[in-house]
Amino acid sequence: MIFIAGPTGSGKTSVSIGLARKIKNAEIISADSRQIYKHLSVGTAKPAGKWVNIEGYRAFIYENIPHHLIDIIEPTEFFSAGDFVELSNEAAAETKKRNNIPIFVGGTGLYIDSFIDGIAKLPQKNEQIRKELYELEKKEGRAYLHNKLKEVDPESAVNIHPNNIHRIIRALEVYHITGSPISIWHEKHKKSLKSKYEKHTIFALNWDRKILYDRINQRVEGMLENGMIEETEKILTKNPAIVNSPALKSLGYKYVVDFLNKTINFEQMKSLIQQVTRNYAKRQLTWFNKNKDINWINCDNLEIGEITEILWKKSLQSE
Repeated sequence: MIFIAGPTGSGKTSVSIGLARKIKNAEIISADSRQIYKHLSVGTAKPAGKWVNIEGYRAFIYENIPHHLIDIIEPTEFFSAGDFVELSNEAAAETKKRNNIPIFVGGTGLYIDSFIDGIAKLPQKNEQIRKELYELEKKEGRAYLHNKLKEVDPESAVNIHPNNIHRIIRALEVYHITGSPISIWHEKHKKSLKSKYEKHTIFALNWDRKILYDRINQRVEGMLENGMIEETEKILTKNPAIVNSPALKSLGYKYVVDFLNKTINFEQMKSLIQQVTRNYAKRQLTWFNKNKDINWINCDNLEIGEITEILWKKSLQSE
């Protein structure tokens, strides 16, 4: 089982395609918390593939390689790490049944860790409780809900960023459903969901910080040139209520909405998207640096083909 991790803008998609071609019988499983959404492609750097029926199964095909867990849910839907573990296990099992090799690719460290180490299966969502909590957030603000979480579950409050409203609400929701803090629930039910596969190798792409940030800045410029604004406008026209969805509050899209509402200008929007994306990359690196099992690939001064070749040779050594 091969994993290609790393921060946003590090070249994971291109390297994964190169590796899949070298392996020849590979399928890619996305570990990206944003590319799961339908209709949002440019701003999530989703591979420009299409859905195809192949030999009895349906897959998202990009560069003639089947991809899984991409383009699978509506932007209004909630998708947890537990959902990822369940669906990625299914995708990996089906891939192996076809005598193919699964390559996990993505920058969502929580997904990768949850798949490998296991995660507690959380209670079913309660839409009424969620609705009330989102309304409370709208009325009182995120800080208010984060403080409420501190009162009932101090441990989770420390681990959940005050701006991550979806995780705050999920933690409060679990508390209201079970009467138990989500941190205690995780401890009691730990590893009720986990990978069915023991052997794995994790690679992560590492760049000099300045080079990475330059890549991110250029990538954001490319997204805006290639239709991120129009993409956002189109989905809002179809469903204005989607503006409050988890997807449109994620990296970048929030500022496109502000631009469309004329509360910021184009340059401000671009600068803000670049800034939050760089900050996100920094958080990803902090997360991955905690994982001692990661094999870091130094990408400075290398072309994508050279990075792929290094990863290919290392993956052969790890077999």
